[in-house]
Amino acid sequence: MSDPQKYTVGWICAITTEFVAAQAFLDEKHANLSVAADNDDNNYAMGKIGEHNVVMAVLPKSDFGVAPAATVARNMVRSFPNIRFGLMVGIGGGAPSAKHDIRLGDVVVSARSSGKGGVFQYDYGKAIQEHAFEATGFLNQPPQLLLTALSGLEAKYELDGHQLSNNIENIPTGSTDLTLSIKGQDACDSVCSNDPACLVDRKQRDDEEDDPAIHYGLIASANQLMKDAIARDKLSASMDILCFEMEATGLMNHFPCLVIRGICDYADSHKNKQWQGFAAMMAAAYAKDLLCQVVPSRVEAERRISDILSGFQEIAQEHRDVSKEHRDIAKEQLQAQKDLAKKRLSEEQQKCHQLLRLATGSKDATYEWYKGRVEERVEGTCMWFLKHDHFQTWLNQESGPLLVSADPGCGKSVLAKYLIDYGLPRSATICYFFFKDQDQNTVRQALCALLHQLFSLKPSLIEHAMPQFREDGQGLVNSTESLWKILRNSIRDSRAGPVIVVLDALDECAESELADLMWNVESQFRKGQLNYGKLKYFLTCRPYNQILSRFRALLDAFPNIHIPGEAELETISQEEATQRTYLWVYLVFDYLQKHDFKKTPKGIESAFITLPKSVYEAYEQILSKTNGDSMVRKVLNIILAARRPLTLSEMNVAVNIDDKSQSVGDLDLEDDEDFKMRLRSQSRELLLADSTSLQTTSSELHWHHSFTIRHAHAVLAKLCVLYLSFFNSNPFLNYSAETWGAHFRKAAFRDDDGVVPFALGICDTGSKSYSVWFDIYWRTLRMSTIPWFPDLVIASYYGHYIIVKLLLDKGAEAEAKDSEYGRTPLLWASRNGYEGVVQLLVERGAKVEARDSKYGQTPLSWAAKNGHAAFVKLLLDKGASTESKDKYGQTPLVCAVRNGQAAIVTLLLDEGASTESKDKYGRTPLLWAAKNGHAAVVTLLLDKGASIESKDKDGQTPLSLAVENGREGIVKLLLDKGADVDVKDTEYGLTPLSLVAMIGHAAVITLLLDKGASIESKDKDGQTPLSLAVMNGHAAIVTLLLDKDAEVDAKESKYGLTPLSLAAMIGHAGIVKLLLDKGAET
Repeated sequence: MSDPQKYTVGWICAITTEFVAAQAFLDEKHANLSVAADNDDNNYAMGKIGEHNVVMAVLPKSDFGVAPAATVARNMVRSFPNIRFGLMVGIGGGAPSAKHDIRLGDVVVSARSSGKGGVFQYDYGKAIQEHAFEATGFLNQPPQLLLTALSGLEAKYELDGHQLSNNIENIPTGSTDLTLSIKGQDACDSVCSNDPACLVDRKQRDDEEDDPAIHYGLIASANQLMKDAIARDKLSASMDILCFEMEATGLMNHFPCLVIRGICDYADSHKNKQWQGFAAMMAAAYAKDLLCQVVPSRVEAERRISDILSGFQEIAQEHRDVSKEHRDIAKEQLQAQKDLAKKRLSEEQQKCHQLLRLATGSKDATYEWYKGRVEERVEGTCMWFLKHDHFQTWLNQESGPLLVSADPGCGKSVLAKYLIDYGLPRSATICYFFFKDQDQNTVRQALCALLHQLFSLKPSLIEHAMPQFREDGQGLVNSTESLWKILRNSIRDSRAGPVIVVLDALDECAESELADLMWNVESQFRKGQLNYGKLKYFLTCRPYNQILSRFRALLDAFPNIHIPGEAELETISQEEATQRTYLWVYLVFDYLQKHDFKKTPKGIESAFITLPKSVYEAYEQILSKTNGDSMVRKVLNIILAARRPLTLSEMNVAVNIDDKSQSVGDLDLEDDEDFKMRLRSQSRELLLADSTSLQTTSSELHWHHSFTIRHAHAVLAKLCVLYLSFFNSNPFLNYSAETWGAHFRKAAFRDDDGVVPFALGICDTGSKSYSVWFDIYWRTLRMSTIPWFPDLVIASYYGHYIIVKLLLDKGAEAEAKDSEYGRTPLLWASRNGYEGVVQLLVERGAKVEARDSKYGQTPLSWAAKNGHAAFVKLLLDKGASTESKDKYGQTPLVCAVRNGQAAIVTLLLDEGASTESKDKYGRTPLLWAAKNGHAAVVTLLLDKGASIESKDKDGQTPLSLAVENGREGIVKLLLDKGADVDVKDTEYGLTPLSLVAMIGHAAVITLLLDKGASIESKDKDGQTPLSLAVMNGHAAIVTLLLDKDAEVDAKESKYGLTPLSLAAMIGHAGIVKLLLDKGAET
């Protein structure tokens, strides 16, 4: 029979042994296929089993895994279009456990287990001893027809037993069925297979037990061979896995099939082929029995696989037509992915994950909200950008930044939002942050947002944050250094895949933090820093020189785009009545719609003459129509200063508060709906312009009817303080409690302002109003306990100069401390960066050597750590000690060094701060500077005589730490200054070259070798840099070391393994070839 239309069962094998076994069970063999589908290279065997016509295929020789299996299945369905279901039959590695007595020769059948489909796809990276596995998903369960037949066959075997091995000759003896203990899983079977101490003693099966046995449950599938007993047992225990194999993942979701595996080994390092033939025969025998249970008429009723695949193709074709509906579906799927990821996190991980999100803003104004408030693009815009040569170049390269600069109002944020939602490849993980001056403008907020998104889409990566979270708890989000470290480590992780980071409006980042942000971004793309995987940055900013100059090296090496705008004077100078910004165009069209003019050439010319010539003039015309209405002006002040959008109820209350309001009855509130209608009626044009006014007019309001931001904060601060003074319930309570301090500080009231006495009242920590608002505020910081603060401490914490002054004048205790941290007013003001308050407290005699009780830090430590140079100088002038140490043994100099505060380091060194002071980790300032990558600080310390060979408790020098953390520039600097290139650490005996070979920084290796580093140095286990590079799969490093004549057959001392042995054991085929090409002995 050669008619391909008559075959309804597809049988797929991975290797020739399985293919031979399968054909042995055909009841009747058919002639070979005469004509196959185009490009179908499969090798087929056809025949009959029972009443079913079966076609069998095998994967190409030496080609294993997911992709080849999927290709064979797809071609089979094209050549045999009537196939209804499939069987994947062959061998696998068993996972024996106390629960499942799995032996060699047993059969495992994929069946639904604990609510999961029969095949489980896992992703484990490198199958090396003691490496963790990450679950990625369960695949579709087998067709119902086969599950029904499976149940029938199971019942039959239960009643009558099976006869699977009756017709199979040459069954291996039980003495060859060896199970290794975990402790025996070291290097290779030559080390342990003959050692009785490494074997598990298992009793023989008795006569009443089936031998071989049939097991039903979960089969784990991946694209690499499992040969690690520790990983096997860990995954088996957590997911109840019975068997491991390599091909089913490529079939299950699009080729409905049952997987049947004969056990030929135990998925450990003790691999051999002795049981493969028997195991393959057992699996084929079971498959034949199963087919005989399937009623032929039921097969014909099943849907053809080719129709199923055709359906997938139709759906795929539909999705190629980009439409809003499909994009909405994609968004829903992304949200579903995030929700699923959240469920996969442990309770502790969820707390960390949620902390990162909440740290990016208030409950209502998170990083998502700031993106959402950006206007959608106008139809047809932004498309030119997608075709831009530089954008396409950036899109097609594996990593690198793309900087887009443009004048204000040219649509940078609109473009960024469009790219995030629709223009960037969905195959990448896209994380974003929109900087907003004064509100969402810190690097800390940006990093928290990026990490929250990254962990939402790649939940396994959150493990990089957990050690620091366990150590710092809520304080994690306050350490920019820790957040950068977590982000770097997460992106380096191979599981991260391609990552695109979008940072919009760099020019709105806090000025004091911008340099650090730019340095960290730029450092990730310096020459040799390619260990960040497939990382790309999309950055937008105004064309400010302080930003562009920082990125000058990157602008020369990577693509960048400048969007034409107001700077292009040649094209704009002749059109004085235009400002090419979205905001101006919007206001002009609005103006034209509302003015009746003659539609004649002269009438149109006259109308154009009256057009507002700038954004400011357009707003002047709008504001002039308000006729001085106090409500409209109050609303505009609130909108300009608000930390987040106010709800309608909050705005209703805020607008009605005045000096006479002391009860709800005094507020004279309207119904919310009536208030909304009146507000719209009286300020229609302003509200229409609201979404853009916040973006464009912040501190640049200069027209006649303008309000300064300071005045806007004063208006809102007064409303909040009055509300807190007289009310203790919502709707305006939460906003007032959370934000009054920031508004009051930015308002800079004088001591004779009418609101000051009220502010003093709510800072009275014994008052009812204080207990109400502070409880609300402190809980927004996600702190578990609410501390007690003296009045002066709370005023200093917030930086309220005038309140601090008045309290000191009244005799407040300058050394009072809070109950939680034991910090004085000066400590809080130094920590939070309030220069005026610090100066006032010092002048009034506050102790500059006061220490907090939690961390033992002084005001100088806090000021140095957070980069407040003016405070540092002031405190030093007042006698603050440069050698005071906190609970970690760190001096103010170390605090400044760790955060790269070069100016403060200079100040402290000039005051004689010790460069050799060691903390509890044994680290000097130079060690910290080298570790954290602050080149300017390293230079300052070396110039002051810091020891270049100082060692921490692990015996690591500045060079070792720089190497370990990939600081190429600092490595070069230290080497040029004469650092010992072959120094070994005390814990592992690693030299810098060994360390970098293990980690994989190619450029750093070149620097070390050029300085004479020993290429044959050995660690405590006798491993050379080449061995370490091989073990960690760094093919580029292996090539580099071999080219430098590294000993190709050097043996490590523990097991005598050569680099080739290690590469073969771990499964690095490419590295095996490199070593063989260099003459490695086999």
